[in-house]
Amino acid sequence: MIPASKLKHDYFLPGAIVLAGLILSIAIFVFRTDSSPALGHGDPALVAAIGIQDHIIGNPEAKVLLIEYADIDSEYSKQFQATLQQLMSEYAAGGEVAWVYRHFPLLDQHVDAGSHAEAAECAALLGDSDAFWRFIDAIQSAAPGENQFPRTGYASIVAKLGLPAPEFQTCLTNSRFTKKVYEDSKNAIAAGADGTPYTVLMVAGQNPVGISGALDYTDLKRVVDEAIAKTK
Repeated sequence: MIPASKLKHDYFLPGAIVLAGLILSIAIFVFRTDSSPALGHGDPALVAAIGIQDHIIGNPEAKVLLIEYADIDSEYSKQFQATLQQLMSEYAAGGEVAWVYRHFPLLDQHVDAGSHAEAAECAALLGDSDAFWRFIDAIQSAAPGENQFPRTGYASIVAKLGLPAPEFQTCLTNSRFTKKVYEDSKNAIAAGADGTPYTVLMVAGQNPVGISGALDYTDLKRVVDEAIAKTK
């Protein structure tokens, strides 16, 4: 495992949103039961294995994986989105690092975040291989920082990306991806998330490590370089 002096079991940054009410992020789907994990008390080792349902940039077989749980409307998820895009522009081609995006909408903070997550999945279903990422980028560009994108604005995004509008609306209306978003959120909490972004760093041969908050590029690059060194 990476030494504690360099990488703690969990990073806690000023940018992390830490609120007891974050369990509401999955309340839109089901009521919480006594068996539900408590926020911040999960285990990064419980992160779900990568599957065909995941959205990945980089080599899925990479020895270093950054599995991010994010809220599309979160100011800090937006910051980290840009950081990860910059990082992967440098590392993806080498095949040593991969970025996996999963959903963790914080509905008590961002009322339309769950809808955005499902809409991004609908875009992925109906568009090309980059439609999922371009949909998220378009929403975040239209509502930067603390701004929240309204679900009433989907039509303009759909038109911009060239997606079939009737099929997109049907996908949303039929709640095709509600369960997927719920499963991502449930796994985020099980793995230790208490806000967004929350990232599980997985390094071949090492124990998973949880990172809470939006690391800047310099810090994230250091973490990744140290992780890569551990795989040599």
